[in-house]
Amino acid sequence: MELNRRELMLGSLVGLGLQTVKPDRASATTAYTLPAWTPGMLDIHHIDTGVGNATFIMGPDGTTILIDCGATRGGPPASTPLRPNDTRRAGEWVARYALRHARAAKRTTLDYMIATHVHPDHVGSPKDGDPKAPEGYVLSGLSEVDALMPADLVIDRGFPDYDPLPLIDAPFAANHFAWLTARLQNGRKVQHVAVGSKEQLVSRTPGAFTVRFTGGNGRVWSGGNGQSRDLLPPRQSWTPEGTPEENHMSIALVLEYGPFRYFTGGDLVADTHDGAIPWLDVETPIARATGQVDVAAANHHGYFDACWPEFARTLAADTYVIQAWHATHPAMASLQRMADAWRGRPTKDVFITRLDPASRAVNERFVPKVKSTEGHVVVRVSPDGHYRTFVTDSRDETDQLRFTGDIKASKRLQTHAPFPSIGR
Repeated sequence: MELNRRELMLGSLVGLGLQTVKPDRASATTAYTLPAWTPGMLDIHHIDTGVGNATFIMGPDGTTILIDCGATRGGPPASTPLRPNDTRRAGEWVARYALRHARAAKRTTLDYMIATHVHPDHVGSPKDGDPKAPEGYVLSGLSEVDALMPADLVIDRGFPDYDPLPLIDAPFAANHFAWLTARLQNGRKVQHVAVGSKEQLVSRTPGAFTVRFTGGNGRVWSGGNGQSRDLLPPRQSWTPEGTPEENHMSIALVLEYGPFRYFTGGDLVADTHDGAIPWLDVETPIARATGQVDVAAANHHGYFDACWPEFARTLAADTYVIQAWHATHPAMASLQRMADAWRGRPTKDVFITRLDPASRAVNERFVPKVKSTEGHVVVRVSPDGHYRTFVTDSRDETDQLRFTGDIKASKRLQTHAPFPSIGR
């Protein structure tokens, strides 16, 4: 898709909502809906299903990317209720959402699908009665989206050998592996993440935007294109307490569009067992490799073992999105850090896709500082580096606005300086 100056200017005006006056806080019954994507705009949709992570990205050139599609199956109190409702599975809802928003670019497929790590709230979970593909695997989460909105390339944290950490022996992991194996057998592409690379995921129009994988599968970007190093000690030195888990292996990336930067890192964690095993903190070195960003998705849903002090200090995002679905999301300390809710400081913008009632009670002290506690969180970035955050109603498919944020300038526009990253 070729972009010209007129299209870019129109995209900036229409996409950021500058063509009409809208209230900063819209009620759930407002007639205003999210303006459609236009060429030149970057849209990052954090989809509120209530049962796991799902992030759909529309690049400024029409490139389509899906990061995760969770499908926890316990229901309350294990997770918040499925949105919009339980008449469809999470994979169906996410595919319908992505297809609806990709229609503006006349897209019906995904260029890329990223499985940050293999847990049910990120890749799906089979359940008796779920439909099956002809190859025998169950359609759930990512595999179901792939059946409805096929992906050209799936980027996985460690397929096929999952070295150094094998997949857990569980039905959801076996189903994920069966889906990826079937893709290969059918001549469809699957790759394990190339940490440090800016060439594994490329825009349809060369140079429209860039994505660098700054972490994944126990490695971190070490500077230079495609270069990375191990975060974990040799496997033979692991102990029963000092053994990484699937969350430690999560894929992390930074997306850059002009001066704007966005970070997401799956379920990266920082818990060192109170300093007993320092290397279990994979969050900090990956954050340091990434450097400052404008918008960041919270690691591990803002759980107690993630979004530790160095995460917030190093990324220094102005806007955080917490993809929550459980009573433990987010932890109070994690929420305080992301909001920067210390006495005498201006708070950061924090958006939560779904705040469970129990979590609301626990976090009562900081909830008033949160911009939104339910709904799809959409970050829209214009070609000049300004961005705006919208929240749309997740109870139906009409994309009605619940919140329209102020237009913000990216850090690079504010400081006219590059972001520090490696070696910071």
